[in-house]
Amino acid sequence: MRLIEKKCPNCGANLEFDENDKSCKCQYCKRSFEIERDVNDLEKFNLIYNQIQKPFKIMFYIPFIAAFIIILIISLVVFFSFKGPKVDNNSIFEEFQDIVKDKELFIKDVNELSNTDIDLIENNASSKINHTAEGVNDASHSFSIDGDITREKIYVLYKENTNYIVVIFKATYRDFFHQEDRHTVYIPVVYEKIEKNVLSSLGNATIEAPTYYLTTDKSTFTVGYSSFEEAYQETVGVYSEEFTISEK
Repeated sequence: MRLIEKKCPNCGANLEFDENDKSCKCQYCKRSFEIERDVNDLEKFNLIYNQIQKPFKIMFYIPFIAAFIIILIISLVVFFSFKGPKVDNNSIFEEFQDIVKDKELFIKDVNELSNTDIDLIENNASSKINHTAEGVNDASHSFSIDGDITREKIYVLYKENTNYIVVIFKATYRDFFHQEDRHTVYIPVVYEKIEKNVLSSLGNATIEAPTYYLTTDKSTFTVGYSSFEEAYQETVGVYSEEFTISEK
C-alpha cells in the first residue's frame, strides 16, 4: 500500500494516510477529514465499462434460467401424471352406483340372496352378454338381438369357501337381411368363488358357453347353447354331486 502525505487544513501539520483510506484524523488538532481521491482515466473507463456490462451479463443467463424453469415444469407434469391415482373403470361401484346405494346391501351369505342382490347380478351379467353379442355381422348377414336378453334361471352352487352363482339367459338373434332367420341361444354367466360379498365378486364373471354359429358357412357366430337343458347340464348339473344347488 502507498502512503500519502498532506497538510492538515486546520493546523498545517503533516497528515499521513493510506491511498485506499476514505477518511483520516490529524494527530495534533484531532480534526477528522474526508479524503477525496482523484480518479484517473483508466479507473473511470473500468467503472463505466462495468456499469454497461452488468445488464448484458444478466441477460446472458436469462435463456438458461428460462430453459431450466420449462424443464422443471414438464418434469413435474410428467411426475404427477404417473403419480396420480389410477381409476379402475371396471369398478362395480362405478358401473352400478345407481343400484347400490348403501353398503348394507351386501349379503352375509351367498345362500341368502336378496332381490336387490339378484337384480344387481342380473344387470351385471346381461351387460356382459350385450357387449359380447355386438358386431355379429358379415357382408350378407347382420344379426342383432331381437328384443331384450331375458334371465331364465339363477342358481347358487353352495359349498364352504367354493361357491358359484350361475345365471342362464335367453337371447334370440334375428337376421336383418333375412327376417325369418332367427336363432334362440341360452347363455350361462358364471361367478366363481363367491364368499360373503357378492358385489366384490362380480368382476370375475365369465360367459361359460361354446361358439354358436348363426350361419351354415360359420361366417357369423355368437356364444351359447341351443337349449336350456344343455346349458344347465354343462354349467350346473355337472356339479350336482359336489355342491348344494338352490334355484333363485
